[in-house]
Parts: sequence; C-alpha cells; structure tokens
Amino acid sequence: MKVLMLDVGGTNVKMMASGHEGYRKFPSGRALTAAKMVRGVLEATEDWKYEAITLGFPGIVRDGQVARNPLNLGGGWVDFDFEKAFKKPVRIINDAAMQALASYEGGRMLFLGLGTSVGATLIADDTIIPLEIGLIPLSKSEAFMDKLSKEALNTEGKRRWQRSVERAVALLQDIFFPDVFQLGGGNAKHLDPVPEGCERGDNQDSFRGAVRLWPGADMLAEPATTTWRLKRTPKKSAKK
Repeated sequence: MKVLMLDVGGTNVKMMASGHEGYRKFPSGRALTAAKMVRGVLEATEDWKYEAITLGFPGIVRDGQVARNPLNLGGGWVDFDFEKAFKKPVRIINDAAMQALASYEGGRMLFLGLGTSVGATLIADDTIIPLEIGLIPLSKSEAFMDKLSKEALNTEGKRRWQRSVERAVALLQDIFFPDVFQLGGGNAKHLDPVPEGCERGDNQDSFRGAVRLWPGADMLAEPATTTWRLKRTPKKSAKK
C-alpha cells in the first residue's frame, strides 16, 4: 500500500510518501488548525500518488481519533473528519508512538521525543502505550516540558539542556527499565554525547512506523482504546 505520512509538530508539518525520497515540510505553529493543515498538505503533495494516510498527532489519541486539541497548535482538531477532507483512508496515532513503532522489534522499548515540547511512548511486548510525561517534575519547581523543550534549549543553552535531558533519562530508566531507550525528535541531534544506555533515532525513520498502521506491513498496529496492539505478519516458510 502506498502510504503518505504526516508528522505534525509544533514547528513544522513533515510529509513522506511511499516511492518518494526525502521529505517535504511547511511551518505549523499556534495558528495551525486541522483545516489549515489539510490544505497545506494537499498543496505540498499535489504531485504525489498515495492510497492511505497516517497522521502522527502531537497529543492524545483514543480509539484512533484525536481526543484533545494540541497545546502548541491551533484548534479544530477534535471531531475533524480527516477522511472526508483528504478523500482517503486516514489512521491517526500519537506522533511519539509512530516514531517508537518505527524502530520497535520486541521486548520493552521506551521512546523520548525532544521537539517543540516533549513526548514519550512505551512499547512493552507488542503493546504501544503513549505517555503524557510533560508534567512530570524534574525539579521542585519545573517539569519535563519546562526543561526539555525547544524553548529551554534556546534560552538555557545546549549544556544546561543536555544536563536536563540526562537527568530525565536517568529517572525514566529507573521507572520503566527499558531494553531499548531511544531518543528522537528534532532536537535529539543536539545531544553530545548521547546519554548512557540510549540510542539516537532519526525523524525520517518514522515513515516505517506510519506504514505499520496498514495491512501488508511486517507488523500491524491496531487501536485498542488508549493503547495500540501489534500483530505480526507470519514469516513464509522456505519452499523445500
């Protein structure tokens, strides 16, 4: 299936599609409504051919639908009919969950996304659990979203931001004890060094996660209220 991936962030909307190299993007920001996002995508991809759309959304998704308007974008996302607007089948998943799904192979994986804000997802034994971690305290007066955001990186500088990331990583490692801890999002590239026990992901890897929401992929993620469950495609046995 030819899939169009939409990764909606607080700074940009990124698009990738089956059969096309690289990605395209356009600015998002606090004025971006769902309707404006759709118009921007249709204009940016008018020469692309695709059969289905995966929408990576920066917020809460329940039963495959947007459950709350995002904090860093405009309104109009809840109850918006994306399939009617795009005239294509659309599946919606939390953006951090989509990026985590791209790299997951098995066991227990924790993904921490460092972008305009901060997001996370735990995948444990094929169950995908998006986590709203922004309000977790990192100090007596500040939370994850205060110290790990793009604004914190810009105002406090890379060195202090790196230390905050390292403290957050140590806390999350103690809580979730993951087999794999991946750091992604647009600001993960600024980490030097990558915190111990972690690996750095690439935003463009998230396309694999987008494909895994549609039949025919090696793993198929299906919504189960607030989580997602993975079904694995059986491997074909070699002919004798």
